[in-house]
Amino acid sequence: MSNSCSSADVPHTYTNGVVTFYEDAGDGPVVVLIHGYGADLRLWDAQVEPLREAGFRVIRFDVRGHGRSMIAPDGYTFENYAADLRDLLDRLNIERPATESLEVGAVHLAGLSMGGGIALQFALDYPDRVLSLTLVDPALPGFTYGDETTTHIQRFMDAVRSHGPRDAVDQVWLEHPFFDGVRRAPAQFAAVRDILLDFQAPDMRDGARPAEYRPDIAGRLGEISAPTLVIAGENDVADFRLIADVLAENIRGARLTIIPDCWHLPPVEKPEEFNRILVSFLRGT
Repeated sequence: MSNSCSSADVPHTYTNGVVTFYEDAGDGPVVVLIHGYGADLRLWDAQVEPLREAGFRVIRFDVRGHGRSMIAPDGYTFENYAADLRDLLDRLNIERPATESLEVGAVHLAGLSMGGGIALQFALDYPDRVLSLTLVDPALPGFTYGDETTTHIQRFMDAVRSHGPRDAVDQVWLEHPFFDGVRRAPAQFAAVRDILLDFQAPDMRDGARPAEYRPDIAGRLGEISAPTLVIAGENDVADFRLIADVLAENIRGARLTIIPDCWHLPPVEKPEEFNRILVSFLRGT
C-alpha cells in the first residue's frame, strides 16, 4: 500500500497549534523536505519522483505562514518550526491502524536555506528523530548577517508594510542575489516567482514580532551526531557560503559539497546534479 496522495486530497493536520499542509508520497525510509523562506513545498517538485524511485518515502510540507499552512498571528521562531515538524511526524503514518500510534520515527531531513535552519533546530531539539541531515545553502539561527543581507531584509519588511506582500516580493525580495541563478533560466525563474508571489509575509507585517533566533546554535553544532551533508552553490552570497563552511567545520563528520555554477537554489537550478548527490548520500547513511 502506498502512502502517496495528490495535492487535490488537500491533506492537512494540526501541529503545535497551527494547521499544516503536507504531501506524503512513496514507501521506504522517510525523507522530509523543508523549503526556504517565502516559498512552499512546491520548491521540491523536482525531487519527489527521483527520491520515490530510489526507494524513499517523501514528506514535504508548508512551514507555518507559508503556502497552504495556517498563517498564525505569531510564533515564527525556529523552535516553533521544529515543534511543528515534530507534531507532523507524530501524526503521519497511514499504514498503521487508527488504534496504533501514528508516529513516524527517525527521518532523513533535507532543508534549503531557512529550511536548513529548521533542520538544525530539529536535530538539536529532537536528536533521536534524525537519521541524517542534508543542509542546502542553509540558514544558521543566530548567525549575524552582513550589511547587504540585513539591509535587504529591512527593505523587504518596509515594502511589505507599505505596499503589501505581493508587491514587496515582486519588487524587492526577488531582486536579491539569491535568485540570480534561476534568473538566468526564464522557466525556472517564472516557477519560483509564482511560488513566492503567494507568500503573505506574516512575520513582516505591522505588529508582527520578529523571529527569535537562538544565539547558541553555532556553539551547539558539536552536539549533532547525525551524518550530515552540507551542499552549497558555488556562487551563493558570501553570508551563506560562510555558514556552509562553519557547519562543515563544526558538525562532527560533516561533508561539504559545492555545486559549480550554482547560486542559492540548487534543487531548482541544478536538479539532476542535486538529486544524484542527495540520493547517493541518503543511500550511504
